[in-house]
Amino acid sequence: MHQRTRRALAGLVMGTLIAGTAACSASGGDAEGTGEAENVTITIMGKPAATNTAAVELFERQVAAFEEANPTITIEASDVPWDAKTFATRLAGGSAPTLLRVPLTEPPALIERGQVADITDVASELDSFDDLNPRVMQFLERDGAVYGIPEKSYAFGLVYNRTLFEEAGLDPDAPPQTWDEVREYAKQISDATGKTGFGEITTNNSGGWHLTGYDYTFGGRIIEQESDGTWVAAFNDDASRDVLELWKAMRWEDDSLGDNVLGKQEDLVAEFTAGNVGMWVSAPPDVYPNYVAAGGDPAAFGAGPMPQGGADATLAGATVLMVSAQATEAEKAAAVKWIDWRALRPNYDLEVAAETAKASAADGLPVGVPVAPIFSDEAYAAYRAAIEEYVNVPVENFAPYVESLTAFEYVPEPEVASQEIYAALDPLVQAILTDPNADIDALLDDAESRVNTILAQNAS
Repeated sequence: MHQRTRRALAGLVMGTLIAGTAACSASGGDAEGTGEAENVTITIMGKPAATNTAAVELFERQVAAFEEANPTITIEASDVPWDAKTFATRLAGGSAPTLLRVPLTEPPALIERGQVADITDVASELDSFDDLNPRVMQFLERDGAVYGIPEKSYAFGLVYNRTLFEEAGLDPDAPPQTWDEVREYAKQISDATGKTGFGEITTNNSGGWHLTGYDYTFGGRIIEQESDGTWVAAFNDDASRDVLELWKAMRWEDDSLGDNVLGKQEDLVAEFTAGNVGMWVSAPPDVYPNYVAAGGDPAAFGAGPMPQGGADATLAGATVLMVSAQATEAEKAAAVKWIDWRALRPNYDLEVAAETAKASAADGLPVGVPVAPIFSDEAYAAYRAAIEEYVNVPVENFAPYVESLTAFEYVPEPEVASQEIYAALDPLVQAILTDPNADIDALLDDAESRVNTILAQNAS
């Protein structure tokens, strides 16, 4: 592990800051070279949704502790999530927050358009910088410059209800490994319990997102780069047909997908939490906190590997933090300090990790959910050891998923216009799941044309 001298930050989220912690609060800048600290206010994304009261309370304590340790910096936080269309307008108009919280699909375009700041000078000084996972950082760097820091990473896996597995006569410790097994298990769950065997999402770009992830497991890709550097659609192939044929069979032959096929992820989380869905695909570590916050039974939560169609691959992504190009040098420095405080130290500085875990456990928040780490394996192992006494989640229920993280190839989301592509693919998925007579070849041809138009527009 990369080592630097690190200050103790005891009581980070408990609000009992020792005087020494003020040393980690460099000012936002130097007021006209006088040596006096410059007061700076930064607007940030990332505040938890108001419905998750415990998470909001913890977040607000972290803000208060940060401002006490950094008296020249004021934080104004928003719980508004990233939306590509809305924020495109805000970034163009200069009204975007100082600190952006975006999916890993967004950095290439944001960097290309000059809408995010080069933070190399301040980011490279962070204690944890050298241990950040290069599999994620490769998307946040260009020509030697750093434009963002990962907050968390994810890989697709299977989320499943262990109770429904048992009711259907299935072993909850042995989730399906292949799509053929998923189909078999889904029908068995539906037949035995009357519940939806396998849940699906198709709106708000989620249909295209899932088609992409499923396509990867069959060895396909959504777009590919030609020898001249242009990008073209690559999904009109057998891999996508295999996915669409699977959906069609499960929906219209097996009746294991249920009738609620035009929803988004939040809708499916609610149905899964209520015990009405046997299995579905997402990033299990991201689903679990919302599941528990909504009253889901931790013992019933299962996490398995991404089902495979022969490729041994899974879609991987991340949530990353980037600074607006409109930020002043003082605002940029302050934003990176907040990134370090909120996103990195609780997962890297072992004293802070233990204090954060202790406070989270006291608030009834999940502690110790296994994740795809943003740091090196060595740093992540040290973090797990530091929080071990506060872990309050059924870690063993995640074992099949955790094992898959080292077994599968990580395939990133489409490198160009990913969210636009997902939106263009939503109607294809919706048609398959709402029309028993849907023509797969015609739908693929139409979607290919639309995606190629999007790629051409992005290249111009």
